[in-house]
Amino acid sequence: MQISKYSFVTMACYLGFLLLSGCLDITTTNQVKSDGSIIRTITFTGDSAEVSAGNFPVELDSSWSRSIAKVKKETYALTATRTFQNVEEMNGALKGTFGRTLQYRIELNKSFRWFFTVYRYRETNIPFAQYTAIPLTEFLSQEEIDWLIARLLVEDPKKEFTTRGDSLAFESIIPRVQECEWRNRFDPVFSAFLDGVKTLNNPSLTNSMVEPLKESLYKRSAKALDKMKIDTVRFIFAGVLRNPLVDKAWQANAPSFAEIKRKLEFESKTNSHKYVTSVVMPGLITGSNARRVQGNMTTWEDFKEYAHHFEYTMWVESQQVNWWAVIIALIVVVSLTTGLVFSLLRRKSRA
Repeated sequence: MQISKYSFVTMACYLGFLLLSGCLDITTTNQVKSDGSIIRTITFTGDSAEVSAGNFPVELDSSWSRSIAKVKKETYALTATRTFQNVEEMNGALKGTFGRTLQYRIELNKSFRWFFTVYRYRETNIPFAQYTAIPLTEFLSQEEIDWLIARLLVEDPKKEFTTRGDSLAFESIIPRVQECEWRNRFDPVFSAFLDGVKTLNNPSLTNSMVEPLKESLYKRSAKALDKMKIDTVRFIFAGVLRNPLVDKAWQANAPSFAEIKRKLEFESKTNSHKYVTSVVMPGLITGSNARRVQGNMTTWEDFKEYAHHFEYTMWVESQQVNWWAVIIALIVVVSLTTGLVFSLLRRKSRA
């Protein structure tokens, strides 16, 4: 199977599947309060049909307040807001369901340091790639994976190509990343087909006849799997195996194939959206891995391709002055100073 060379934009497509129509701009803002409560606001912006359909990658139950506004012609925005009293409640609502929604893990640590209170917020995006049984390490070395990860986390990956060696490394890595994607999609399809053959239980088509042809089936199916055309793979299997029972074996395990198709569609749809996440902290920002910091707000963008396959953690730390502690300290200092002055004055008067 011949694999052509790709541009960096094409790499992003293969890492996150080809973008589909009907994508949404999803903007999330978390406002962390000094009492540990968090207000989360999510805005979904897109065409009227997409917003009205409500097919969002985040579960929004009745506990979220919602409003819809027209942004411009044929473009609408649905805004959902919910106040969480603590991070435990937030995790319960945002843990999500693998294969159906995005999943998050939230942490908020608050430490008292007398004159200051330090807040540290962490939000981890759980990878939404559906089939990852075959690890990327079977196709790339750890050094190559680290190289790729570093470029997925920069604002403009193409600017990182400073040498001819970088370009050559890129051209070498991409076909192997692509093959890892394809094989991870093929394996559940092949396993589901073997289960269908077993269920059919016909001596004219057995697993022992199918298994030796696994590699041929993969090579013929790769392009269809790239476009997630599971129904097309069915005809490819029939063409390679040349057995009239292929269709019956496929039908014998139809629910499994339907679930594979649904999961791949969810993954592709999820990766078609644009994501921006912001966190507003109490006090002054003292550290963060965000590229953009404005006042007490940090913002992350362009992390989708990374979060597709790897856990991506956004963190920010802030420091808030405890004015009550400052006032108490001043009262103590003034009291001690006043006491010392009165003590000195009494000594002088007795002298």
